[in-house]
Amino acid sequence: MLKNETNILLATMQLGIGGAETHIVELAKELKRRGFNVIAASNGGDYVNELTEAGIKHYRVPMQNKNPINMFKASSMLKKIIIEEKINIVHAHARIPMFILGRLHKKMKFPFVTTAHWVFNTSHGLKYLTNWGEKTVAVSEDIKQYLIDNYQIPPGDIRVTINGIDTDKFSPDTECADIKSECGINDGDNVITYISRMDESRSLAAKQLIEIVPELDKSIPNLKVIIVGGGDDFENVTAIANRVNGELGRSAVILTGARTDINKLIAPCKLFVGVSRSALEAMAAEKPVIIAGNEGYIGLFDESRLDVGIDTNFCCRGCEESSGELLKQDILKFFALNADEQAALGRYGRELIKSSYSVARMTDDTLKVYDWALSKNKEILISGYYGFHNSGDDALLSAIIQDIKKYKESPNIVVLSASPKETGKMYGVKAISRLNPFLILKHMKNAEMLISGGGTLIQDRTSTKSLWYYLTVISTALRYNLKVMLYANGIGPLTGKDNIRRTVKILNKVDLITLRDEASKRLLEKINVTKPPILVTADHALNLCERSNVDGRAVLDEIGVPRGKKLIGISVRRWGELSGGFEEIIARACDYISDKYGYYCVFIPMQMSKDYNISVNILSKMRNKASILEKKYSVDEMLALNGCMDMCIGMRLHTLIYAAIKSIPVIGLVYDPKISSFMKTTHQNLYAEVSSLSEVGLMRLIDECVKNYDSIKADLTKNYALLRKKSEINGKLAVELYEKGSVEI
Repeated sequence: MLKNETNILLATMQLGIGGAETHIVELAKELKRRGFNVIAASNGGDYVNELTEAGIKHYRVPMQNKNPINMFKASSMLKKIIIEEKINIVHAHARIPMFILGRLHKKMKFPFVTTAHWVFNTSHGLKYLTNWGEKTVAVSEDIKQYLIDNYQIPPGDIRVTINGIDTDKFSPDTECADIKSECGINDGDNVITYISRMDESRSLAAKQLIEIVPELDKSIPNLKVIIVGGGDDFENVTAIANRVNGELGRSAVILTGARTDINKLIAPCKLFVGVSRSALEAMAAEKPVIIAGNEGYIGLFDESRLDVGIDTNFCCRGCEESSGELLKQDILKFFALNADEQAALGRYGRELIKSSYSVARMTDDTLKVYDWALSKNKEILISGYYGFHNSGDDALLSAIIQDIKKYKESPNIVVLSASPKETGKMYGVKAISRLNPFLILKHMKNAEMLISGGGTLIQDRTSTKSLWYYLTVISTALRYNLKVMLYANGIGPLTGKDNIRRTVKILNKVDLITLRDEASKRLLEKINVTKPPILVTADHALNLCERSNVDGRAVLDEIGVPRGKKLIGISVRRWGELSGGFEEIIARACDYISDKYGYYCVFIPMQMSKDYNISVNILSKMRNKASILEKKYSVDEMLALNGCMDMCIGMRLHTLIYAAIKSIPVIGLVYDPKISSFMKTTHQNLYAEVSSLSEVGLMRLIDECVKNYDSIKADLTKNYALLRKKSEINGKLAVELYEKGSVEI
């Protein structure tokens, strides 16, 4: 945890009026209140006095534009501040400070975090002017997604917080006699307040509001509209206000310009119009709010609009466009409410702010990011059959990452992959080539732990070369004193004497082994692997979150699968020991279930390179129409797609696992002991060895599955719930080993 003597530098372009600037000021004051030494740097502005009055030192640094001279000067000044103030952590809040401090970070190696308050223009190379630091705070979920989509920041390196509001400062009890006097507000006036920076990119709703004042004035007695804020569009806003006031023959619209006493300016109003932080401040002051701005329109805020408010950080991104007509409708609707109904809207807003948008929560979130940056978590390396476009192994990697993140925030994960760029992008983690020994050794020097898994890596049935690769990775990690865990592995078969000897020697040195079935444990005991703790859990792919069938149905629509029919998924793979008649047997079985029971067959290649051609061959031998997936899909899509099936025949283990997650009755085709082990683990007995598969035997299994469909489905539901609980143990033990160096079983 951070100590009170920690020196924190908050840097932004300037401290004029604005939501991001208010966020920074409130964060700085709360950090100071909690005992941290806070230093601020900016090009100055209205809020500097508020910081200095709170005892926070401010340095004026020219970070307000991209002028090369200013940026060079700012870099020199920031470097001096960091050294002389003995800064422990640097927190940048805008593009130019991020860029300058990002370059300094490379040389000075200080802990560096940033906050994304808004979305930036990424065209014309501007994307490369932004440095998001080692860890990023985003003020909304949609900004987090923007960072992922546009800058490929791993999701685990982004923490979502809120725009924290000081509910003591913004309160229904705020004294505002001086503001009433200044603006000529009488007790019976109906005041609407709008607050925003009056830049062209922010002033749309302000101009729309002013334009409709003459119409509002016909229905709302004693109407006054206060417009607060300054900026590059202030002259245009002023011109519109002057014209409207001229039409009415009185000062109905009052422009204050840029101000810092926002709480007092909100206090006299009956209704507030605006977005983002200003809207939240008005809610804290117990004012009903219409959320409208340049990004869109949400409207008169109540519980029914909460979800869209949260999703857009009350900025309306993606909502319908704001218009004078929409504003007029909602303003008149509000003033048509009785006093109790109006007050209820205000109370709802304040309670929301107190429960979910406090400065305390915002600061807590930020401190967690600081803790992460200061601790510099050592890496967790994950080794397995990743990057080969195999949906089953993709599912295993997805599950491992999900499991670890459940028990550790922002783990520093590095995956050894055959396709590192694709793996990194798909899972939001670092990834390196599994065949680059120099990179692997470099990362082992910075790592704390190696996870080997999942799947059946320790076996020599596929090849001795594969086994020795995984054993070499493990033994190298042990030489570098990394903690090593075999993660929900299947073990075997192991037949070569040298292979067994080396496996025993290396596995007896690892720190923890979890296994997905009892057969694997018996094999380890048989070959005398007994020194590390060994626990049978369950395949961690069972712990993948369940997905909606909607996306899966969309995939099926793409490949022409008819709606309204019962579907059976067929998953087969190329395998050296298949009999010559295997394809004909599967084809006739597919025709059989189609003719007798009305099922439509969908072939599901889990690994295109090994599954697609054999699936096409089988389909070509069928009499009835069937469909086949023509491209690789993500784990989420495959889960959803399998969830659309009513039954499955599976040779691939993870087809069976996907089906089990959705409680879909399955028939297993056993080419490897892991298939029969899984069927036994889930208490299913409808499976057959591919080496002795017959047409009659497979049709008998189909008949039994259809006959006992409901009981099989109920049994799968019950057993999946138990297995999922067991699979959750893997992640918990992995994080315990990483953090404590040992585990207790």
